[in-house]
Amino acid sequence: MNGCMDRKPKYVAQIENVYFVRRIGASLREATADIARQDLPEDIRHLLRRLDRLEAKASKRNQSG
Repeated sequence: MNGCMDRKPKYVAQIENVYFVRRIGASLREATADIARQDLPEDIRHLLRRLDRLEAKASKRNQSG
């Protein structure tokens, strides 16, 4: 196996494009609308929580600026 594959990446992708985040959030919420949140896999719940926080942060930033 290649040793490069075992290393952690130096850089992590940052999603700062609020429009993109809103579109992803809307699509994910639409796709999971008929499923109770507690029945979703943990990684999807985690992603939804992060999207909620990012959107709240962006909304707060837009209101104050």
